[in-house]
Amino acid sequence: MAPTLANGSTLASHKVFQIPEIVELILSFLDDASNASNARVCKKWSDIALNLLWREVPDIQPLFEILSPLEQVPGRRSLAEVGYLFTRKLGVSDWERLSRYSRRVRALVHGPDWPKPVSTLAFDEVARSRPTLHILPNLRSLAWLTLDSDGMRSSLMFMHEHIVQFSASLYRNIEYPLSDYFKEVVLRMPHLTHLDLRFDFAVHHVEPDLIALVRGLPKLKQVIFPLYSLTTRIVQAMSTLPHLGTIQFEFKDSQGQGDVEDVLHFAPKLREGAFPALWDLSLSARLQDVTTLLNNAYGPTNLTTLYIHVLTPTQPDEVTRFLNALAENCQLMTHLYLDYMTSSMVQAQDDPDLHPRLSWDALRPLLALPNLVVFELRWDQPIQITQADIEEIAPKWPSLEVFLFNCEPLDPSEESTLTVHALLPFARHCPKLRELGLYIDATKITDEDAAALGPSVKPFKSLERVCMGLSSISDPGPVALFLSRLCPLTCELTSGVTWPEGFGMAETSTNRERLDALQTKAAVWWEKWAEASKVLPLLTKLRIQERDARAEMEKEVEDLRTRCRLLSARAGVQMEGDDSCVAC
Repeated sequence: MAPTLANGSTLASHKVFQIPEIVELILSFLDDASNASNARVCKKWSDIALNLLWREVPDIQPLFEILSPLEQVPGRRSLAEVGYLFTRKLGVSDWERLSRYSRRVRALVHGPDWPKPVSTLAFDEVARSRPTLHILPNLRSLAWLTLDSDGMRSSLMFMHEHIVQFSASLYRNIEYPLSDYFKEVVLRMPHLTHLDLRFDFAVHHVEPDLIALVRGLPKLKQVIFPLYSLTTRIVQAMSTLPHLGTIQFEFKDSQGQGDVEDVLHFAPKLREGAFPALWDLSLSARLQDVTTLLNNAYGPTNLTTLYIHVLTPTQPDEVTRFLNALAENCQLMTHLYLDYMTSSMVQAQDDPDLHPRLSWDALRPLLALPNLVVFELRWDQPIQITQADIEEIAPKWPSLEVFLFNCEPLDPSEESTLTVHALLPFARHCPKLRELGLYIDATKITDEDAAALGPSVKPFKSLERVCMGLSSISDPGPVALFLSRLCPLTCELTSGVTWPEGFGMAETSTNRERLDALQTKAAVWWEKWAEASKVLPLLTKLRIQERDARAEMEKEVEDLRTRCRLLSARAGVQMEGDDSCVAC
């Protein structure tokens, strides 16, 4: 009850807590334990707090325990009986109790990691006793990430036409084929806009069924598949969806992985009007196949984000042709990612004539993309690039926010021609830059190099992270001193690799020796970059204090000069008016 004044009016500050929208906003910042207490304050707060507590349910077990306690029954042996069971048969009163909470659920995730895994028999009991068709009538997002096909089938009872987001782990089972499951998905959830499928088998086993699934969901806006599963025929089927804006795959282990042979030949036949809404595309394919797609008369032209996982060794002229096709057909491009680091196909040859190094000359068509704000390049070998090339790049992209330029090549045996001076053009011309990654040689920098920058050097304004990857370094002191003149106080300096150990390298004794040698060098470099990262904030803080003190001193000097000019001018006026002597 809100406190009142002597005249019976309510305090203005407490009237705020009678507005449900404001109360909900405030409670949304609290944890579950606090909102559980808030649910017992009053009836108005109870509904708001319960809505927040049950809006997103991390597993099915808390909901089931409202129906009846769950326990493990000893002596059970069959697969269906593994896990927790209800202690009794469910009745009408149990479902009436659940209804107070079930209508509040908007998102449900069911996975294998919950402390009390629910038995298949418990799902059977729920399906048998439920009084209504929709157990969770206001559910909008369903993620069913189980470990077997039986668990997958249990998701059917929670599906209905109001669900728009669906994630599922798929399993092949002769007794319950995926074709039947997909038909149920289309029938029960025809208005899906987001589809996330995870599986660990070759996609050609279920390709016709997946095509039928995609075509049966015309309102799809986003699809996420495992690696090596976006085949020619599947992408071709997706091209006709009128609202599809995002096609992507994930590298995560939880997403799964298909067979690379399924995507080695990528050549979808497109018709007029293909990809009318597509703006974000991720593909695992040969680069020449992607070039052909972009040059297709009906290819996607509204792309703003493109991620290409390159499968095979690629000649520099093929990279140039791809970038030219991109510049000609996708002028709206803002985010571009080229990745040959994580390929599991044929590895780079030792003969440079068979596998020539990629150079900036091959990448120069990138400058024809004026709207680019994010560019990430991951390649197996270092890129041949000079300081003059960097001086050309930075002024062309004043809106650049992320530039990660192959800072962790798989084979860093070739020394970089770049030094820490490569950061200077970006500091001068890219005020919005947040992340910068370069492969440089920081072994030759001295204290004199940092001092030579002088007080007029222009530091970064928005830089949050500098990624040095596998860049070589000998003395962390001069490097940190140099960077302290450029980096903001909160900027993070990182090094090392993001690719897994040996990933992308064929299992041979030669490659194992190379990897061992690389790890030895990288460990030494990492320690020195880590040392530079530790002292960088302190040096940067000192630089900022120096700049502030210098600015204050310059202000005082300018003020004194102004006073001197005024006094000199005043003295001159007085001397012209009479013959008296003016002493200053």
